[in-house]
Amino acid sequence: MDEIASAPAPQPQERAERKDANVIYIGKKSVMGYVLAVVTQFNGGTPDVYIKARGKAISRAVDVAEIVRNRFLPGVKVDNILIKTEELDSEDGSKTKVSVIEIRLLR
Repeated sequence: MDEIASAPAPQPQERAERKDANVIYIGKKSVMGYVLAVVTQFNGGTPDVYIKARGKAISRAVDVAEIVRNRFLPGVKVDNILIKTEELDSEDGSKTKVSVIEIRLLR
């Protein structure tokens, strides 16, 4: 009798990686590089993409979302915007607060 092999259950770390697959973290690269990443995610079949940024990169994240919506994929809508503050440990041991934004784009 033939046995059907099933794939092993995904480990927690693998689930987290798959969940982060539709998250674009904004840093110091050019805006168009991030726009291309978002458009690629949508063209790959992802129904929603999260754009996340901290500190000075927040304005770049907003630019990315607006360029995607207005120039490249007019059918994409901003579904949710989350803003918050995170505490980071600085090199000297003190705590620093930094602003965070998360923009959810939905096709």
